[in-house]
Amino acid sequence: MRNTFKVLFYLKRSALLRNGNAPIMGRITINGVRTQFATRLSLPPAAWDVAQNRAIGRTSEILFVNRELDAMRSRIEQCYETLRREAGAVTPLQLRKRCFAGSVAHETLLGYVRRHNEAINRQVGVDRSRSTYYKYRSVEVHLERFLPQRYGRGDLPLAELDREFLVGFHGYLLREAGRRKNTVWVYLTALKHVLTEARAAGLPVPDLFAGYKLRAEYVERNFLSTQELNRLSGLAVCSPSMRLVRDCFLFSCFTGLSFIDLKLLRMQHVRRIGRAWWIETTRRKTGSQVQVRLFDLPYAILRKYMPAERSEAIFPLPSNSWCNHCLEHLMRQAGIAKRITFHAARHTFATTLTLSQGMSIETISKLLGHRNIRTTQIYAAVTHDHLDNEMSRLSKRLDALCGRWQG
Repeated sequence: MRNTFKVLFYLKRSALLRNGNAPIMGRITINGVRTQFATRLSLPPAAWDVAQNRAIGRTSEILFVNRELDAMRSRIEQCYETLRREAGAVTPLQLRKRCFAGSVAHETLLGYVRRHNEAINRQVGVDRSRSTYYKYRSVEVHLERFLPQRYGRGDLPLAELDREFLVGFHGYLLREAGRRKNTVWVYLTALKHVLTEARAAGLPVPDLFAGYKLRAEYVERNFLSTQELNRLSGLAVCSPSMRLVRDCFLFSCFTGLSFIDLKLLRMQHVRRIGRAWWIETTRRKTGSQVQVRLFDLPYAILRKYMPAERSEAIFPLPSNSWCNHCLEHLMRQAGIAKRITFHAARHTFATTLTLSQGMSIETISKLLGHRNIRTTQIYAAVTHDHLDNEMSRLSKRLDALCGRWQG
């Protein structure tokens, strides 16, 4: 069987560096199986010729990059021939290890995490959210505190990472950092993603998470009942900012829109179809299309805040954390003894206003803009009233059935 062997260089345009350059990556393909590696070179995107597989121009930087790439290609080809003579069959991973084991041994954990986070930060507003960057940045900060405490060093080579490191960092997050189990799950999942990306780039990273169980802890989701919604909507609120937060929260309860989708809502997303008004928008988090009808209360709120220009934001909301702070005061004033955040509005929509009224879980999933119905099942708790109604219907059917039993 004839072996196919190819070396290709390309720009990683989705992870631009701080200076605007794109990292140059390499790819080895043998018999259809491929592996990537980092060249540690970079260029402005406009200086790369995809067809020629090299940099364009005659500047000293361009000439240096092309010389390095030629030398790298030559080294890989030589390693390939050597391995083929020694072992016969060669895999891309074997070849990558033979060629780059020495050159990437100095790559460090925090160094890679910082570069990863810088790339995420540059993509905020494009295809990443600010909260995603904060999540990875939190992992970086905790690593900066953990490594000196545990190893007496400010950083570790990626090749030295082992299961002991993972177990130690896991314990540090729970005990010294005092983070809750679900927060730790989020941080470790983020770290797993970073290390997987580093391994795919050809760096010597062991698979620390193989067989390592990461589980989120079930948390009871708070939501408002019909009676609590009535108390909140009838509450006299003097402060204009508090009134805005209350009205937006109620709007979210009756539409299922998340905080960020509500903040981005414009009049161009509102349409009249027949006699009813509908919101047609795209979820920022998932990119899913959402269509939801406006009932009387949300429509009245919409008219109250309707801007002069269609391109203006309908609801001039402050930050999510400030809204949650306001909601604490509002719940207290309304006599609602629950910890309610803005996100609880989506739970209220899924539970009190849809599922409890007999709407199918499939329809609720569509209204919430979920890609997976299992996500909707987390939101849609079974309320006592809904359970009572279901059991009453079941009781009538069983009573009728037992009434026909003659014994």
